[in-house]
Amino acid sequence: MRTVTRTHALGLFLAAALVGGTGVAAAQAPADAGLAVFRAWLDRTHPGYGADEGPARFRNRTVDAAYPGVRLYYVLTYTRGIRPPFPNAISLVAAVDELGEVTPYRPGAPASYRVGLLRVKSSKDARLAAAGVLILASCDPGERRWKLAPDRFRVKKDRKGWLCTYTYEPIYASWVRFDRKGVFQEFGGSAPPVP
Repeated sequence: MRTVTRTHALGLFLAAALVGGTGVAAAQAPADAGLAVFRAWLDRTHPGYGADEGPARFRNRTVDAAYPGVRLYYVLTYTRGIRPPFPNAISLVAAVDELGEVTPYRPGAPASYRVGLLRVKSSKDARLAAAGVLILASCDPGERRWKLAPDRFRVKKDRKGWLCTYTYEPIYASWVRFDRKGVFQEFGGSAPPVP
């Protein structure tokens, strides 16, 4: 009986330590300072914004490889075919650097997509960088609408640089262009309609 009591007491002690330890570790875990900066920036530059997802860290393996070391954050409003339920709906991806500077990636400003993007030196680099750019432009780290697998891009290199084309169906295609030095220049095309 005494052995059972000791074993039972030891089990209770270990369980309490584990539960207490988890709470202490969670309380001491550092908050994501970049996320706090991004939220403050959104509140200042887009007051009253609304979104279905975020603000949150933008986590995507293809984008992480195409933009090595860049800390990305996003908000996403789902495409519905009807007016969003938010008065100031927004979809946006931005980088937050170690100094707390926020750089949004904007479709109308191709130079913004160059921030942190790897320089293209091969067809493999071109596929990866093109996929990363188009995934960022979608603002959807989960690629819910369609997957942009780097190996599905067709790459053509000529005297002007690199042209990467991604075909969704026979009538829908997107493209990404890099100059001769491997620097991103522009993207465009047409994606399939919202299902």
